[in-house]
Amino acid sequence: MLNPHCQTTANAYWADKDYKKWVVEFTRGPVRKRERRQVNVGARDATAARRAGITAMVQMGHTWARSAASTVRLATAYDLGCVAVETKGGAA
Repeated sequence: MLNPHCQTTANAYWADKDYKKWVVEFTRGPVRKRERRQVNVGARDATAARRAGITAMVQMGHTWARSAASTVRLATAYDLGCVAVETKGGAA
């Protein structure tokens, strides 16, 4: 589960950007055997992100994504591979 504070921070960061990074998650199957896949895409809005996510999943061979349930959210720093560092100040 994503920390609500992280999502709030992501929403604030991406608010004034024309082109944003999104996380699109696809799920299928019964609760006990749920299959999940997620893909990061770039798009102007959530609808375009969903379309780009479906296209990316199909290119990876997951054609089931066309009919799967999907969620779209703005990417957080964690989603983009950023890591916290212990020191402040920048590069040495």
